[in-house]
Amino acid sequence: MKIQMAADMLRCKNCLEQAAAERLILANPARGCKFPKMEKREMKVLPEEKIRPYLMEADKRGLLAPFYLELTTGLRRGELLALLWTDLDVENRTISITKQVTRTKGELVVSQPKIHNSIRVLPVSQQAVDLLVEEHRKHPGNSYMFPSPKTGGMFDPDSFRHTHEKILKAIGAEHIRFHE
Repeated sequence: MKIQMAADMLRCKNCLEQAAAERLILANPARGCKFPKMEKREMKVLPEEKIRPYLMEADKRGLLAPFYLELTTGLRRGELLALLWTDLDVENRTISITKQVTRTKGELVVSQPKIHNSIRVLPVSQQAVDLLVEEHRKHPGNSYMFPSPKTGGMFDPDSFRHTHEKILKAIGAEHIRFHE
């Protein structure tokens, strides 16, 4: 968000500079303005000694596969929850990331990722593939890789984030944002 704001400010300043050069305005009123300092927030990660308890707690909730896949691939929450079984290539041990789910105006919406480079094929471990195949046996008729335990439909990203927070609390870990 802050990066976008700085880019917008720079474009505005450049437009005003161009307007002054073309004598549409007398002078660039933004000349001499300084951009606000960008705060760099240090990324927190789950400590190594908390990984096993984290996954055990996820397993208790019947959600080992998605949380394991998240920890081993670094997928964004929306990418993870938009996965379909057709995105998994068992033979080549890869997952195709081509979409994301977001909540827009109260509705779950599936779309392409905002950044083109986010469309990718990720290698996954044999252990992850085995876990995913086992997960598929739990709900073979569902096209979603990780359906909502409550509805059987697409898992709501907000609900998934809340589950992550509950798991952290249950294992006594400090708050860590899902994407970290």
